[in-house]
Amino acid sequence: NANTSDNNNGNKSKSKTKVSFVIGSKYTLKTAPKPLDSNVKIRQVPSHYLAATTFSGPPPSDERVGEERNILEQTLEREGIKILGKKGHGEGETMVYGYHDPVITPNILRKNEVAVMVDGKSVVRSQC
Repeated sequence: NANTSDNNNGNKSKSKTKVSFVIGSKYTLKTAPKPLDSNVKIRQVPSHYLAATTFSGPPPSDERVGEERNILEQTLEREGIKILGKKGHGEGETMVYGYHDPVITPNILRKNEVAVMVDGKSVVRSQC
């Protein structure tokens, strides 16, 4: 289960950012805490496979996220792993995971991830 909300990320591109929170498995859609903000929706996310790349640095710009996604896509294509909703084919969604490192953590030690959904069957095939 995940809480999601659309937020303007403050960039001039006016792109929308979805923020998600994982709710523990002890909750159901009916028993999860009710959001105080009406813009926050609770929904169940079906199980899925993600391919991710990790990199260090400050919270990434849209440009850095795009660069990291392109590198990830090239690697997946080379390995025969099918990307779902690939950019340019409709639904391409990049998932960015930022970790809440303490403020005193130097940028070089901060961890960021860029992830995309992949076809689980193609992951199994590429490992054979």
